[in-house]
Amino acid sequence: MAENKPRRFILQAMHPEYGCPAFETMFVVDRLEELRELLGSDAEQDPDLEYFYTLESDDVAAINRRFDVGFDPMGRTACLYKWTESRSFPYLIHTGYELALMIDGRKQFARMYEEYPPMRHHHEEYFAPFVAQGLLHKEVDIQKFDEPIHSRGRVLEGLRRVYYTRIGEEWRVAAWRLIEAASYKTGWNDTFERLEGMLFGYEDWQNDWWSGQIRQRKRQFGTFVVHLAVSASELAGIENAGYRALPPMNHTLHLVSDFEEDPNDKEPLRLMEVDGAVALIRLRAKVKAFLDLVGTKQGRFHQLPPDRIKDLNRILVENIEIVTTRGG
Repeated sequence: MAENKPRRFILQAMHPEYGCPAFETMFVVDRLEELRELLGSDAEQDPDLEYFYTLESDDVAAINRRFDVGFDPMGRTACLYKWTESRSFPYLIHTGYELALMIDGRKQFARMYEEYPPMRHHHEEYFAPFVAQGLLHKEVDIQKFDEPIHSRGRVLEGLRRVYYTRIGEEWRVAAWRLIEAASYKTGWNDTFERLEGMLFGYEDWQNDWWSGQIRQRKRQFGTFVVHLAVSASELAGIENAGYRALPPMNHTLHLVSDFEEDPNDKEPLRLMEVDGAVALIRLRAKVKAFLDLVGTKQGRFHQLPPDRIKDLNRILVENIEIVTTRGG
């Protein structure tokens, strides 16, 4: 059950040409259930309101009245999401602002990874006119999975990578491919992290700050985050193991992985849509060993037979964390 403590939320009005926030405002919610009630059925499976919500005009009006916000999207699409730690960074994170920053000359390179079908990434329609006008360069790589992956009602056939650069910066795509290929051999490290930031177009002081944050957080290179939804009995087993290991289970595990957590990423939370799931947990595992274990190296969605749980436990590098629990 979500705690009743003040939470910050962001209301945004989306730019009609770039698909990113044009302007925004922050407000505080003392009791989550009050905001959840206004969001209606869309929030029924989101006890902590972690999802990203697109709002109707009536929704915006209701939020304004209840929380005395006074937000006017001025005819633009309005969105709502919970404040995240990245909002405290001393510079603008590129995620969600890629197109606007590239057109403005502040970003040189962007990449989008999406499983297919469909053969498109989020907001690809906003990039298309600028590619057609010759303002942006675009390249696409297609990687077909060895076997289709069945995930939450979807059949995923492969991974589609889309790269964009400003004209004259096309070399950055080839440079990224080399970095990515090298990281598969040696594991990710602080040098690759900095090179990635430089390719994207982050300034030196921004890369310096981010490197310092990584050191402070003692983030382990060569590892990544894996999410899994568990039942009440499975959660009890994790607690009994001191959050150091998964208990035996009698079903195939459905897992979602990522190198870095994105607060706007809905995929891990969708794991909670299965019957019997009461908690979403987060594991940190060794990348190469995990990918060898699950056998699906191209995408984020993985399946693991129950008899391999013991092998997964051997490659965990941190205690298991509970991300969210289902209210009730």
